[in-house]
Amino acid sequence: MIPFNRRYTRNFRRVREIIKVFRKYGFLYLFRRSHFPEQLTLPFFQKETAKRTPQENLRLAFEELGTTFIKLGQILSTRLDLLPEEYCRELRKLQDQTSPVSFVEIKEVVERELRKPLGEIFVEFDSVPLASASIAQVHRAVLRDGNKVAVKVQKPGVEEKVISDLEILFYLANLADRVTSFAPLTFSEMVTEFQKSLMREIDFLYEAVNARRFRENFSDFEGVYIPQVFDEYTTTRVLTLELIEGFNLSQMADRGQLKVDGPFLARRGAEAVLKMIFEDGFFHADPHPGNIMIREGSGELVFLDFGIVGTVDERTRENMIGMLLAVLRKDTERVVDILEEEFLLSPVKSPLALRVDLHEILERYVTANLKEMNISSLINDFFYLLRKHDLRFPPHLSSLMRALMVVEGTGMMLDPHFTVVPYLEKSLERAFAQRFQWERLSGKFSGYLSDWQKLLVDFPDKTQELLEQASKGRIRFQMESEDLRSLNRRLDRVSNRLSLSVILGSLLIGSSLIYISSPRTGAMGILGILGFGIAALLGIFLVIEMLRSR
Repeated sequence: MIPFNRRYTRNFRRVREIIKVFRKYGFLYLFRRSHFPEQLTLPFFQKETAKRTPQENLRLAFEELGTTFIKLGQILSTRLDLLPEEYCRELRKLQDQTSPVSFVEIKEVVERELRKPLGEIFVEFDSVPLASASIAQVHRAVLRDGNKVAVKVQKPGVEEKVISDLEILFYLANLADRVTSFAPLTFSEMVTEFQKSLMREIDFLYEAVNARRFRENFSDFEGVYIPQVFDEYTTTRVLTLELIEGFNLSQMADRGQLKVDGPFLARRGAEAVLKMIFEDGFFHADPHPGNIMIREGSGELVFLDFGIVGTVDERTRENMIGMLLAVLRKDTERVVDILEEEFLLSPVKSPLALRVDLHEILERYVTANLKEMNISSLINDFFYLLRKHDLRFPPHLSSLMRALMVVEGTGMMLDPHFTVVPYLEKSLERAFAQRFQWERLSGKFSGYLSDWQKLLVDFPDKTQELLEQASKGRIRFQMESEDLRSLNRRLDRVSNRLSLSVILGSLLIGSSLIYISSPRTGAMGILGILGFGIAALLGIFLVIEMLRSR
């Protein structure tokens, strides 16, 4: 990281703007222990700010700060393990709709990226965009071969502004970590995760790869369509996709007269997203209504915007399947075991309390009819429990849980009686059965044989090398742990006190026997009295030590 004094000088105006906005909306406490100029950190009272909730003020601050902060808010809205539901719900309202830049600027970007004049590539290119967001805007166009396409063009200067904002965010995060806590994740860690996500989102080649992968995964899936990517006309800042004629689900409220089979589309959308998660291990991380279209003519569901995706490796997927099946089958102990062993990134401070709370939540939901179970409420309660116990959940699994919630919410727009649970159960059982298919088992078995073969081949050489090192006295075992050292110190203190107690007891018994059996004035009697004195001193010392250790 670049030292802040250099970064601060280079981005002074933007830093001042960010601090003023946060001050305006009541988040000045993040900067009170900073080294910023005094005029930037003076209290600022605004009646409107006081009337709004903190989560509303946070959303408005992000909107006012523009692209990077809008994207940050959108990412945070999916992190129910970090923020309460009321904050996530408010941040989902963030509008990523901005005024378009001029067609002249867009034309320059396209021609520079594709290295040809616009007229040599497109027969038509609408100057008015179909949509305009903070990062890019989309234009309708027609290629020379007659294909109708949607051209997504990154706005000029976006990457530079994002990088600058990220630098400032890293500093502000380090500052916030010093003045406040945000268990179980530091602000710096949050910004690091956000940086990875945002840098991928502004690289359209990454989105193109994702789109091609989704298209391949759904090539034989009836009722779902993924637009084609035109690779020849796609770069880091320009993405050319097949133009889809239709309307997205967020427009349904304005098109009440459209005749669509709502229950069928809800079921098909749920099956598609569940396939992504539990069969493909590659899923759309934000399948909200604005990213799903209904194609004219065919009535197919069309998924759009593949900049934010989630991946789940095979082991994690199998553990997730096992845990969710345990939830549906009311096996609370199995749920807790998988959660503790596989998913939690932070230590459990009170395992018993966690088990009790989890059991209470699961009992509340699993006693209901599966068709009536609300998965969104269950997930919300689950993440509340994680926050209560200061437990950290993997980000990609948080995105997975969020996707399940969005699927259920989107399905209810199409069918008021929709619940994702029955389809979730079928998908989990199908994915579970696939684990025992011959192709998968034979593949795993071949992998195990390969590992064992390598082990057997390397074993003689490794053994000989180990023995040679041992014969030369070059093998040393060293274990260092602060916890172990602390435990050793405690054990030493306990053993010393135990030894002292034994000595004290022996002195008392011995002195008593000597004093009773000997003349009071004789030498043995005096020895008995001396023993009592020494025992008294040792007793006082032992009591003092015990009091000091409390």
